[in-house]
Amino acid sequence: MTDSIFKKLAAATVGTALIFAVGEIMPAQAAILIYDFSNTSKSLKGTFSFDQAAADDQEVTISEGLKLSATYGGQSYTEADDSLASVLTDFSGKIRNQGGLGLQFTPGTFEVYRENFIDRNDLTDTGVQFVTYTSVPEPTFMLGSCMFGLGLLLRKKIASSRP
Repeated sequence: MTDSIFKKLAAATVGTALIFAVGEIMPAQAAILIYDFSNTSKSLKGTFSFDQAAADDQEVTISEGLKLSATYGGQSYTEADDSLASVLTDFSGKIRNQGGLGLQFTPGTFEVYRENFIDRNDLTDTGVQFVTYTSVPEPTFMLGSCMFGLGLLLRKKIASSRP
């Protein structure tokens, strides 16, 4: 019984020491925020990303590292199609639907202005639609979640195999 407690204590101590050792070696990095966006009819689909630190002033521009790609009407568009493209965020880099925040992108054929999509060739009701934004988890977060889940499964399997 006492031996088991000491083993657990030793494992926890070693784990904690490793966390702090790795944390000191690795420099702090700002998170990359990734968003998918689309209009109501899904005829426009795209993705944009930026460094969270660039959102400190609540506007991320191409010169601050905004990366953008979209497809509409069978054509692909990037930040090169609108050098003034920007994203309006809150102070943490978050975009909330219907919050007046979002992408400002006008490549010529269409316009995305925050939560509004406007097809410049179709000014009827179908040419003006709502834009939704979906946050995409960062790959390192996904990897960490998977490793945590595998650890839990392994622990459960080891516990069930003991007599």
